Amino acid sequence: MLTNQDNNNYSFNIDKFYKNYLKGPKIFRNREALEPSFIPNELPHRDNEIEKIAGITACALNGDVPPNFLCYGMTGTGKTATIRYLSQKIAQHCTANPPWWIYINCNIVSTPYRILAHIYNTIVGKEKIPPTGLPKDIILKKLLGLFDQTIKESVCFLVLDEIDILVEKKGGNEILYNLTRLNENLDLCRTSVIGISNKLKLMQFLDSRVTSTLDEEEPIVFHPYNANELADILYLRANIAFDEGVIEEGVIKLCAGLAAREHGDARKALQLLRKAGETAERNQSRKVLEQHVHKAQKEIDKDHIVEYIFSMPLQAQLTLTAVYLLTKYNADNVITSGDIYEVHNDLASRIPGLKQLTHRRISDYINELALAGLINANTKSMGHYGRTKIIKLDVDNELMERVLSRITRIKTHDLLNYKPILLQGDKVRVKNNVFKKLL
Repeated sequence: MLTNQDNNNYSFNIDKFYKNYLKGPKIFRNREALEPSFIPNELPHRDNEIEKIAGITACALNGDVPPNFLCYGMTGTGKTATIRYLSQKIAQHCTANPPWWIYINCNIVSTPYRILAHIYNTIVGKEKIPPTGLPKDIILKKLLGLFDQTIKESVCFLVLDEIDILVEKKGGNEILYNLTRLNENLDLCRTSVIGISNKLKLMQFLDSRVTSTLDEEEPIVFHPYNANELADILYLRANIAFDEGVIEEGVIKLCAGLAAREHGDARKALQLLRKAGETAERNQSRKVLEQHVHKAQKEIDKDHIVEYIFSMPLQAQLTLTAVYLLTKYNADNVITSGDIYEVHNDLASRIPGLKQLTHRRISDYINELALAGLINANTKSMGHYGRTKIIKLDVDNELMERVLSRITRIKTHDLLNYKPILLQGDKVRVKNNVFKKLL
């Protein structure tokens, strides 16, 4: 028997827990149906997008090459699911010589070298190209030969998910230029690039040579789901995922309503429903109740906060740190966007090589943090003095400190224990210089 004891003499009997779990009521029939990667037989409320993409890609049924195109939309709006759904449908209607589909998540496979290696290894079916070590032009030459030798006269779709991450990195435009021009150097195979992005302004960051080939069709824009649409999606998945009769009335609508507040994110709605089911399962409940949804929501909120903050660029993390420090040392006073600008630049000056940002860039970060639910930012008129944002931290202080303290550069420079000059009563900043106040 394994036990886990703490200072309160709490004892957890793992054998008893597992025995009760196995004897307990069955909640799930197919848990995987609640995963974002699961593709059902129908995609509710995406008919317009499916019709547009089907029109663009239909020529692949005859072996012709479709144009390159982009899909835009916020996270959880069904972009990747729709592309995967279309790939399955095309395969059903093109059994003789079906197109190839190679998916590349640019958040994971994020360098030009690794993208080329990933495409090559996917076609071969095993790792022939090592993670590092070969010149990119050699891999590209090998890849061109492989396309013609293996895929031959079929069409190969290269799906670049989260393509904006690739564009922001060094060499991103170069690899996109190479991928969108592959057909110029192929004899048999033909390729089509599909970009998926969360950022509508992606085209502003692309090289003009890439823009002309990647944006050959009008972009497909995926709008966020509303609460009713999310409920339809959840009902469809719940019928596959759960045993009959285990979902209490109101649970689906509650999950949909909570996710609709998060900008219509279907992934979060599915995650919430799955987490609620797992909570009910662990509690040996015969039904998934609304109380399980609320408990699951609290757990997910914490997980998302940690994940989101770690994924942010350092300058955004410093903006959040500025809000945290102003709250920590100046809790009773109003925090304005001007305060955050001054504290951010104070913090940035303590990290060697980090540039200071403009008011406008700080304002952009404040908007992103507000959109993520980490802060509240309400614009208020100051009369003669114009308008400013009034900022409040919207996350528990202790949780925020625990997360920020794990960020390497914030920890290395001990920023969480630093009291900004703005809050040091005996000092004043004049431009880039700090002086003691004259008494």
